[in-house]
Amino acid sequence: MIRPRPAASSRSEAPPSLHWQIAWRHLRAGDRPPSWAWPAVGLALYLLVVGGGFVLYALYGFSPVEAGLPERVALDSSLVGLGFDPTADLPPPAQAYFGVLGAITLLLGAGLLLGAVLSLVFTLLATVITVSVMLGCMALVVVLSLMTGLELELRDKILGQRAHIRVAAADGRPFADYRDLAKAIADKPGILGASPYLQGEVMVRSGFQRQGGILLGIDPELHRSVSNLPDILREGDYEFLSHPEKIPESEFGFEITPVEPPPAQGEVDEAKGGQGATALPLPTGAEGHVPEDKPQLVDDDPDKGWEDPEVEIPALRKKGALPPAKPEPAASKPEAVKPTATKSLGVPTSPAAAIPTIPRSPFGIVPAGEEDEGWEDPEVEIGKLRASGKLPAAAPPSESPTEPAPEPEPELEEPAAKTAVVDGLLIGSEKAKELAARTGDQVQLITPIGRMTPAGRIPGVMAVRIAGVFDADHYDYDRWLVYASLPVAQAFLRAGDRVTGLEVKVDDLEQLDVRRQEVQDAVDAAGRDDLIVQDWQELNRSLFSAMALEKIAVFVALLCVILVASFGILGSNLMSVIEKSKEIAILKTMGCTDTLIQRIFISEGLCLGILGGLLGIATGIGLCGLLDRFGLPLSGSLQSFEQLPVAIDAFEVVLVGVSSLVIVWLSSLYPARIASRMRPVDALRQAER
Repeated sequence: MIRPRPAASSRSEAPPSLHWQIAWRHLRAGDRPPSWAWPAVGLALYLLVVGGGFVLYALYGFSPVEAGLPERVALDSSLVGLGFDPTADLPPPAQAYFGVLGAITLLLGAGLLLGAVLSLVFTLLATVITVSVMLGCMALVVVLSLMTGLELELRDKILGQRAHIRVAAADGRPFADYRDLAKAIADKPGILGASPYLQGEVMVRSGFQRQGGILLGIDPELHRSVSNLPDILREGDYEFLSHPEKIPESEFGFEITPVEPPPAQGEVDEAKGGQGATALPLPTGAEGHVPEDKPQLVDDDPDKGWEDPEVEIPALRKKGALPPAKPEPAASKPEAVKPTATKSLGVPTSPAAAIPTIPRSPFGIVPAGEEDEGWEDPEVEIGKLRASGKLPAAAPPSESPTEPAPEPEPELEEPAAKTAVVDGLLIGSEKAKELAARTGDQVQLITPIGRMTPAGRIPGVMAVRIAGVFDADHYDYDRWLVYASLPVAQAFLRAGDRVTGLEVKVDDLEQLDVRRQEVQDAVDAAGRDDLIVQDWQELNRSLFSAMALEKIAVFVALLCVILVASFGILGSNLMSVIEKSKEIAILKTMGCTDTLIQRIFISEGLCLGILGGLLGIATGIGLCGLLDRFGLPLSGSLQSFEQLPVAIDAFEVVLVGVSSLVIVWLSSLYPARIASRMRPVDALRQAER
């Protein structure tokens, strides 16, 4: 009985894992691995042992006492203001060098061991392709984790010192009636606090340097609820803003010598009355803001240092410093016929003064015939002018009229300069370095918002003391921001009772949109149509958009490493098609379909891609953990390792793995298609060649 021949479909049936088994067998190295594989394994183990010994010796082998080194290197407290940490533990140089050498040796040993083990399992070409895919995936994981960590750290720094939501005027100008609005916002559920602030650009001047800055006037009590400023102070005390009298005196005792011209008496009176900024170069509290318990360095006696000519001229003539007085002219001589020259003050005494006359010699030589012409004795004329009421009466002399008034003492030697209390200022660590200032030092704030005087516009100047130095670990904040109490900033910037905006802090960033709507409702309920509400994402949109674009660019650039590895897979599979043409013909004659042949070559590429991707992701995560734990010597010194901000995102890790598989799969399609379309006769003929 002749049995029917099975159909083609039944003959083509194969186990689902058959193509994987054939691909794996094709990639294997065979029974005889390369001759260099086992020596490479031995060298790799040796490097691992040596590197581990170096690391252990660096961690536990050194004793600071036995090495003759101090157990703790404590820097002088005077260097704190220049950016040094007095509590930093600095390891001995040899310890740091052994640690770095051990880490490098461990990395070399691990890489060599991985390559040797792969060469024992796979062919040399498959090993190279696997390592290429692994390096590409590892680089992607490490770089993306670093950039994500940097983004999160930057966000935390921004949200730590500046609030989550800001309420400000649409045109950016200061606005009034902010207290009730701040209280209404703070009472909303999910709102941790609302604090007003006033912002303005100023210049900070010390005895060594002057730098620009952004002055922020804050309410110390309310600002505590929306910022971490009290927690990041490295020097001083946050309470010094509210109680500047508690600021300790600087050890150097340095005071800034003012260089601006003194204002007119009317300006001093106006500044005392609290009418905005002052141009006084003296350590008052703020411009127009002088508390009652803070004595000024302005002399209250407006006549101190004034010498009355009616008293001083006779005294100087008695000493011979001035010539004797001239006799009064005859009463019968009419005044109109006097050929006058000019008075001592240069004001003509009659219309005839416009006629040019021979000037008097500055050496006392008087031309003939003009001994007394046009001369009016000040001693006589001052009395006449006072009698007529044109000049004020003479002040009563405090001492003998014949003795000249004593010269005033220098300002720094007056007792008032030592007891004067000036307002406090918080500055960043970078600005403290540039100004060479620390807590207790006196600096000046200068603003172009001044006043007009007969000598022109004079900028506003305020003397303050450094109440503290904060370290936000953010260069822009540490370089530019300076904090003062809100009343002081309002008086100095001539803003009256107005603020630039309100800072609001929420309890949960995941519900930022909901909290923002609550703040918007409070603003609408207050009837403030001129105010807008913005969250931190809108305020820093350009910064984080640039970081996101940079992350995408880096991802695409590093993806090219995997793309290079994919070309290796493409070339490897093409060579396999040529070398295995005889096997392909035999498989087809045995009943294998074109689809099965295509799956076999695609599986070869996916095996290398999956293995390389898994090894790369695992290695990248391990390196991220090491960088997060130990850091890198970015400061240029092997004794100082800076911890890097590393944040591993699961979505990014999965994205790296999927991207590598897609690239490897695409690179395997073309060789698999060529192998599947090869006819058995052509394959056998090509194999015989």
